[in-house]
Amino acid sequence: MITILDGYVDEPTILGVPPYISPYVREVAGVCRELEIPYEYMTIDEWRRGRRIRGDILVLIGGAVVPGRYLSTYPASAREISEILDSFRGIKVVGGGIARFGLMKLNADYSARKDVDALLYDILTENYQGDRFHTLEEWNRWLKLGAEVVRQHPNFPDYLIVEIETFRGCPRYISGGCSFCIEPLYGKPIFREEKDIIEEVRILSELGVRNFRIGGQSCIYSYKAHGVGIKEVVEPNVDALANLFKGLSSVPHRVLHVDNANPAVIATYPEKAEKITEIIVRYTTPGNVVAFGMESADPEVIKKNNLNATPEDVMEAIRIVNEIGGGRGENGMPKLLPGLNFICGLRGERKETYHLNFKFLKKVMNRGYLLRRINIRQVASIRGRFTLKYRHECWKFRERVRKEIDRKMLEKIVPKGTVLRNVYLELNKGNYTFGRQIGSYPLIVVLPYKAKIGRFVDVKVFDYGERSVTAAEYPLDINTTPFSVLRSLPGIGEKKAARIVRERPFSRIDEARELLGEAIEFFHAHR
Repeated sequence: MITILDGYVDEPTILGVPPYISPYVREVAGVCRELEIPYEYMTIDEWRRGRRIRGDILVLIGGAVVPGRYLSTYPASAREISEILDSFRGIKVVGGGIARFGLMKLNADYSARKDVDALLYDILTENYQGDRFHTLEEWNRWLKLGAEVVRQHPNFPDYLIVEIETFRGCPRYISGGCSFCIEPLYGKPIFREEKDIIEEVRILSELGVRNFRIGGQSCIYSYKAHGVGIKEVVEPNVDALANLFKGLSSVPHRVLHVDNANPAVIATYPEKAEKITEIIVRYTTPGNVVAFGMESADPEVIKKNNLNATPEDVMEAIRIVNEIGGGRGENGMPKLLPGLNFICGLRGERKETYHLNFKFLKKVMNRGYLLRRINIRQVASIRGRFTLKYRHECWKFRERVRKEIDRKMLEKIVPKGTVLRNVYLELNKGNYTFGRQIGSYPLIVVLPYKAKIGRFVDVKVFDYGERSVTAAEYPLDINTTPFSVLRSLPGIGEKKAARIVRERPFSRIDEARELLGEAIEFFHAHR
């Protein structure tokens, strides 16, 4: 038997940390299905809780190439991976970024520098001659065959979001792409057909999956684009994206989101980009985010690292997405907003770089545009050596963005009184409860009281952190709401909460109007 151990991956184009499940585990499961070899799937969290590995062959997948901000779990650490590999007595195969990019020394029989599914297939069919990438036909076949593995994920079905790949590589490969990025290393992009992507999602939906992110690509606007291999800034293929998203929207789902986009493509072909943005807004679900890899607003850094786009390109892309996607959807969030990525430690960086980055963000705010999230991280030395020379300036930039930009953005994105639907309560920490909607870059919701976790609720927003909102469940019942919840509501406090508890039951909400004050909006009318 084969054990697929999911140590979780986090890469520029692929998320695999819960509530996400990456394509890698489904591809490996597809190999097992095709060869009729029994397998089991387990997560690193299950291993942490004491679940034993039972298989004769272990396929361990992991590697946080682009570490993110995690809520209730985190990718397998180097120590954990070493412990697992050292103790397992069967054949050990390692895949994901941990193997592909040599992130650590591995005590394994096979370490997949290319595709772990192709490597496993060749081993099992006794055709192994070295690492290789899977073919397009194998890619599609194994993703569909291995779809069933999602049923073994602890978050299945309600709190699981499946990452769907559309193409591999980056159209900017002809110039080497951005200096730090791994996607151009794959060479000329390989596109999956619309029918194969839609069929895969339909299979997953029939299994019970309801949440999908079309995230496995460097730029969604470049899917099946014209001019790949001829020019760097490729021309969007409106028809292909219309066919893809129209087909995907016909499959039963709750969440359908996207991820990355190259702002230069949007700015260079604004009319086609507007049509594609309209398609995404029409066929996907609210709370959607298209992440722009800006990386830096410094012309020197842009030039020395062959970055995607100029600040002017990025501003134009932000404008287009805001104007078309900024309307509020039924879950309380705007339908589609841009996100921005900044990277610290790129070549040619100077102290002034961080001033230019912040100046750009202030300009975005002054123009009234919204950014759902601003990601600031240190460059990973995978394609070459990078050194963060201005650590203090990077830290100061991050702190200024959190304090002067993020909170103000949140106040506009979800004004006080906004009702956010279907927030999953995920974690208790002290006297607080943390939750999120399901989606690409879901907003963290903090309830200032301890609530039962593992369920979906609607909440009403009443305050803000730097990267989170404070809210309470909505609507509340005046006669059953616990004291701990009452005292946390705006304008109530402990004394009024105690009076409400003493004086209830109330036959009508108006009887408690004086005590509730502005917090009355959190309660439904009581008969």
